[in-house]
Order: sequence, then C-alpha cells, then structure tokens
Amino acid sequence: MVSDINYNIVIDFIQSIIRVINANEWPDYAKRFKLNNEISEYVKHVQDNMDPILKRDMEYYCGKFCKGLFAVIFYAIDEDINDIGILLNNMDKMSGEDLVNIIIQKLELDITEGSSEKQIQTVIEEDLRNDMQDLDKVEIYMDYFRYPNEMKERLVITLREYYKKFFVSIEQEVKDFMDKKLNEHRLLIKEDYDKFFDNMVMLIDKDVVIDKEVKFYICYFTEIGCGLRYTEDGVYTITYGYGLEQKYDDNMKKMEYRELIKLLNDDNRFKIIDLLGKRSWYSKELADHLGITTATMSYHIKKMSTLGIFDIETGKNKRLYYRLNKNKFIKIVNNMLFDIIDAQE
Repeated sequence: MVSDINYNIVIDFIQSIIRVINANEWPDYAKRFKLNNEISEYVKHVQDNMDPILKRDMEYYCGKFCKGLFAVIFYAIDEDINDIGILLNNMDKMSGEDLVNIIIQKLELDITEGSSEKQIQTVIEEDLRNDMQDLDKVEIYMDYFRYPNEMKERLVITLREYYKKFFVSIEQEVKDFMDKKLNEHRLLIKEDYDKFFDNMVMLIDKDVVIDKEVKFYICYFTEIGCGLRYTEDGVYTITYGYGLEQKYDDNMKKMEYRELIKLLNDDNRFKIIDLLGKRSWYSKELADHLGITTATMSYHIKKMSTLGIFDIETGKNKRLYYRLNKNKFIKIVNNMLFDIIDAQE
C-alpha cells in the first residue's frame, strides 16, 4: 500500500463554507470531541457579520448545493489546484456547461447527453436519497441544468465574496497551523499505519484499501470528519479532520465506552447495530425497515459514526451501503470489559 498525507487549502476553503452553513449540527455531533475554539469563533464571526445578500446567496448557492461543492473539491484535487485564487479564476473562465459536466463527472451521476429533464431529476433524486439528503435540494441542482451560465456565475460571485470578506484574513494562519499538523501526522502514519488508520479513519474498512494506493488529505474545518472517494485510476482519496488525533488519547476510550452504552440503550440505534451486524443495508432501505425518515436515519448514522464501528461501501446504483465492522465493535466492547475488570482488581 502506498500512502501519503497531503494538505490542500482549497479543500478547507470549501469545507469552511459547509461548516458555516451547517454550524448548528456540529455541537450535537461532536459531544465527545473537543472542538477547536478558533474554528467556532470564526464560524460565529462569519454568521454575525454576513450581510443579508451574501447570507441569502450562501444558503442558496452553497447550502442547498453542498454535494455540488464536493464536486468542486474533487475537481481541485484531480487538477492539483492548491490555490484559491487559481480555483476561482478557473471557474470564472469555464462555461456553465463545463461546471455541469464537472458535477456529473465528479459525482458520477448517471446523466448522459440528451437526457430529458425528467430523467435528470430522477437521477438527482436518487443520488440525494443515497446520500440521505433532503429532496428539497433537487431544485437547486435542476437550475444548474436549466440555467448553467447564470448559476455558475452566481456561484463564483458568492465564493469570491465570501473569500474576500472572510476567508482571506485567516488563510495564512490556517496554512501555518496545518503545515505543523501535516508533519505531525506524517510521523504518526510512518510509526504505526494500522493505529493511524484505526484512529483517523471512520466508515471505511481497512481491508478494502489494503492493496490500493491511498492518498490522505488532512483537513482543518472538518476537524472530526472523514470521507472516502475512489477514482477511476484505482486511487483511494481519504479526507479526514486533524481533530481525530484526539482518539490517540487513552482517556478517549472511556468516552467511547459511555457513548457505546448510550447507543445500545437507544431502541432504534440498537436495532440499527443488530441489522447491520447481519448484512449490509443502504440508508433508505434501513429507514423504511425501521419506519423512520431518511433524515432521522441520517441523524442516527451521524451520531454513531464517530465510534468508527460502521463501514460504508458503494453498491448497486451507487447506493451507499452500511455494515457493522465487527472487529472494531468487538474491540471496543473487549477494551471496555478489560478496563472495568482491571479497575476492580
């Protein structure tokens, strides 16, 4: 396995927007992690000082288009763009159709030239369901297909305004901080790859990528997040938050035990673990089986994912299938039992 850790400021630029827009989700999602106060203060500063026009545009062109922003991240990675100015200039020069094609290609949407509007909408709806996103976001995606040049122009204006008014003032500070973290994490992965993978990677089975080339991208604004992308050239790209390094702390294990006990005490989450321990399920299938909404299922999965006991894989129709990583689950349970027994002796 060939593994390297990289840092790309463009990823953090886009992720900072997603963090600002989804700020209310983070405190509940990350209760057992200590979040970076400077990030929290930056997010609050942006929210308090955004003018109403930029706020509206951010919520519409970015908030309802979050997955489309990931296509921009993948574009930057694939084109080796590590400069926000170059990214924005490239987007300025491309046509609306160029951006739409990037979205289709990078998100691997099953949309071909000549597809009808109804066919496009069906594909987008299925993609959003697979990713457990609300279908009220369909219209923003459809507008990119209906009015590509106008939508591309408004998106670039929004990104540029946010960059000038807020991000440029912290850009160098973020780079300096992450250069330090990059060097630290390169040492961690060199010292013990298995331990690094177990702590820094969630929702991904190590056995799936064991014989593949893996490129890690360490992130600042998704400080406890993790994501996986597989490219056609056989390379896995894993983005992860630097804050997951907290899992190296032995005290974090006790917090994991408490989280697991609370998790098992919740009826729906116990059922989810029980079902995923028997076979792989995709999110809507699991939600329908339990009689809950996909939004509720998304909430449960997000809350449980920080324990790292689930793996995710792409199946039929690019659906995201979840399954219990029995080895990780058993490891947490055994560690808890051994620590409790040892504490009593």
